[in-house]
Amino acid sequence: MKQLIKTLATGLLASTLMWAPPLRAQDATVTLRSLDLNFEATGVLVSSDNDFFVIRTVIGEMNVPRAEVECIGDACPSESTEVTLRSGDGSSFTGELLGFDGSNYILKTTIGILTIRSEFVQCEGATCPAETQVAETDTNVVLRSGDGSSFEGQLQEFDGTNYILKTSVGLLTIRSEFVQCEGVACPDTGPAVSRFAIATPEDEGEAFVGETLARFVEEKSLNLTRSVGADGNISYLIGKNDGELVADITVIPAHDNASIEALFSHTAVFALTRETFTPQMISQVTGMSASEVTSSLESRPIALDALVAQINPENRVNSISLAEMGDILSGYITNWSQIGGDDAKINVYILDEADGLSQHIQRDILTPRGLRISSAATIVEDLGDLSDAVVDDVYAISISYRSDTHGTKIPSTRNSCNMFSSANTFSLQTDEYPLTMTWNLYALKDQNIPDLAVAISEYFVSDQGQASAKAVGLVGLAIDQLPMSAQGERLLSAMLAEGMNAQGINAYRGYLAEVSAGSRLSTTLHFLTGSSTLDERAVADVQRISDLISMGVLDRNNLLLVGFSDSVGSFTANVNLSKNRAGVVKTLLLQDNIGHLQSDDIIAFGFGPVAPVGCNNTAEGKSLNRRVEVWIRGANQQSLQ
Repeated sequence: MKQLIKTLATGLLASTLMWAPPLRAQDATVTLRSLDLNFEATGVLVSSDNDFFVIRTVIGEMNVPRAEVECIGDACPSESTEVTLRSGDGSSFTGELLGFDGSNYILKTTIGILTIRSEFVQCEGATCPAETQVAETDTNVVLRSGDGSSFEGQLQEFDGTNYILKTSVGLLTIRSEFVQCEGVACPDTGPAVSRFAIATPEDEGEAFVGETLARFVEEKSLNLTRSVGADGNISYLIGKNDGELVADITVIPAHDNASIEALFSHTAVFALTRETFTPQMISQVTGMSASEVTSSLESRPIALDALVAQINPENRVNSISLAEMGDILSGYITNWSQIGGDDAKINVYILDEADGLSQHIQRDILTPRGLRISSAATIVEDLGDLSDAVVDDVYAISISYRSDTHGTKIPSTRNSCNMFSSANTFSLQTDEYPLTMTWNLYALKDQNIPDLAVAISEYFVSDQGQASAKAVGLVGLAIDQLPMSAQGERLLSAMLAEGMNAQGINAYRGYLAEVSAGSRLSTTLHFLTGSSTLDERAVADVQRISDLISMGVLDRNNLLLVGFSDSVGSFTANVNLSKNRAGVVKTLLLQDNIGHLQSDDIIAFGFGPVAPVGCNNTAEGKSLNRRVEVWIRGANQQSLQ
């Protein structure tokens, strides 16, 4: 203890000769207490090193051996107090942190004690005050281009034009206008630009997307610019009137399988296809299991089209059955006289077998009967050439998409039960034309889709989106009405298709009596196989019916829900089953339209297997027959029965 006091006396004398910059500390007061409790001094901590504390007391500055005392107070240094204060321009100061008052750091350096304002520097070191520390920034980002390709790495720099990205293959410099930055470290580059791609069939698909985008931007008071790239992709730029870019959309022309591949490879955020893909079909394209496809994919029906036979307008044939189509394409029927026409050779025009149309024809018309297209058929280049060939040749025939028939004649068709069906809008909407195709929009559930892309996908099924479908030759999903007087072909075919016993005849008469004064809505509600759960399109159609109800379109009318079944089982059981399914739809509509509909406004019927729209000797036909038709009838009109 005597040695400590002697040392302090010497230090006090020496301190009068020392100078230190004044401290601006909020509270740098400490107490130094000897380990044996025989010495204690209180003052402002001026500095400290590995050997001494320097404190300013009322009698002057004291140098106190660090090993002999305990420092008590918030300003006491920790065992390791070295920090670095780094400024924004890269300069730094390193030394012992003596104190921090909330605004200033007190730092002992090799050039003296410095007071440094905290807003100009970042403190780095274990003893930096907790309130000054900034959480470590995650610099990992993903730069994603409009076509779905991406680059991942640590963002090193952004100069306003280029991203400098550290990746596994080295530093990359990537121009910002071609990519979208994803990640917390992405800089604020101004208004976000939505960049995404849609894979869709060329011709109608691209035209459908383009027409929909044109209507979308007009409604939003935006501008649209279209250009075609060297790779054949179409670019649509959406911008504001002041020139600010809002979206960069790439449309990739591709057949259906390639569109699905583009979706699952993340090249596109949407796949717009001509037909409905089952999980098993997608499994064949992607190699994924059906359960994986089901869990990762979402879809919605967008529009309708169909495969049709097209012939020259001067050809007197008015109906060609599905079987006759197959026989003509495969070369078993070669003369028009074989199907009621002139005695003239049939000239068949087709596209290359690799084309999507040829694949659809093979699958839906030929393969079920084990047939192949005849080598005698003439191959033309594209869909437009098919129509042109038929227009130029009185005895020509081709199978094409309904939307691509221009200046030609479309005969009605017949299934294996000799049910007649024309490829008119109503038959497609009610799914009663046998070669109907549903356009679908597919997306992945876990994909990061820009908000604008989501808005456009929803616009496809809006009134304007459906008008776009009609404008390019497709059939929209909007619900229409058709009076009984315009449905003679279908009702006659149903009567002639299958033999009916007395029960069936009475039930059919009951059906006609109920609906004869009404109009049918262009929707047929189907159920998932073996259940009372509506399928995806039926769910959407129930919502469309509810929309009509909420708008007052169906005011002063009763809704008639007419259920039907296939012919498997007893007649009585099928009547009950069909009525129960109509009841399911009634319950859903009442739940959706509380305040708009009362139970008495909806009448549910069941007529079992009468009035079939498909052949009951095929699985597909049975599925079509298990349905609920929707009719409207004036509230004051009664059954004619």
